[in-house]
Amino acid sequence: MATSEGGGDGAGAAELGELLGGAAGTGDAGAGGGGDAGIGDGGAGGGSEPALGADPDWWGTLSGDAEGENASHRDWVKATGVKDVNGLVKIARDNQTALRDSGRVKVPGEGASAEDVAAFHRAIGVPETVEGYTLPEVKDAAGNVIPLDQGLLGKLLSKALGHGVPAAAMNGVIADFVQLQMDDAAQFDNDLKAAAQEWVKGQGSASTAKQAAISTAARTLGLSSTELIAVRNALAANAIDQGGKAGDGVAKALNLFARIGEGMAEDTIITGGSNRFAVTGSEAQGQLDAMKVQAGKDPAFAKAVGTPGTPENARWTRLQDQAANWKVQNSLAG
Repeated sequence: MATSEGGGDGAGAAELGELLGGAAGTGDAGAGGGGDAGIGDGGAGGGSEPALGADPDWWGTLSGDAEGENASHRDWVKATGVKDVNGLVKIARDNQTALRDSGRVKVPGEGASAEDVAAFHRAIGVPETVEGYTLPEVKDAAGNVIPLDQGLLGKLLSKALGHGVPAAAMNGVIADFVQLQMDDAAQFDNDLKAAAQEWVKGQGSASTAKQAAISTAARTLGLSSTELIAVRNALAANAIDQGGKAGDGVAKALNLFARIGEGMAEDTIITGGSNRFAVTGSEAQGQLDAMKVQAGKDPAFAKAVGTPGTPENARWTRLQDQAANWKVQNSLAG
């Protein structure tokens, strides 16, 4: 590691130089970490001091070949500013002491004993039992605690323990994961609300009638707003799963509710409220014929039938759809 080399392969000097306004030199090395602290002491360690500006002779005995991306031994020593062997030895001893005192342990490799693995786990903070992990307490915007899936997370924690995941790391990952889920859920909810608003705008002059039909469906079926939203969200999620857009599912749900409500209203108008969702095909055709006759006698009624958004137009369209479907079914059956 870089810390075992008395401050790294010169990278620390560059960083300090930037920190100090670019004034990086031998003084920067002396201001470095644990290994660099011995530089000044080594320079005063009794060795002969070379002439100002001249390299010590013993530097020439060091390898000048770079090792991969690391500087050569000679360039590294030059960067540290060490002027004699005593200073270099002090760096090595200081780093060795720092490694030992830091409590570092050997990372167990293939075939390591259970004792070595256990010691490593203790050193990096892996708990002894699942209870050593702590599930976060998540609250919504109103401050209410949101219950977590203890069963699923309990299984996940046991897997984390088996893989030797430190408690701090696992606790942080779970907290972040839950927060990401909440953020995604909030974004999903906002997207669906926007899609619902677009649907309402798209209905144009029929918007009020469509919304009234949805209310009729909800009231008659005994569905709460929460349950209506659950159906809407389920169809939106299904649309995404099928490779479509959430808005497609929203539109499908709202159209479904509106058609159910319109059918119930039509049932009340035509049959006196027999609680059927819609009239039969033959009944629909009969009602269309009756409406045609009335339109021929009543210009105001005829105009209302031809004006989108009016109850008469909604009824006419509904009956046409039912009559057309009935004719298609009869032709296929024949």
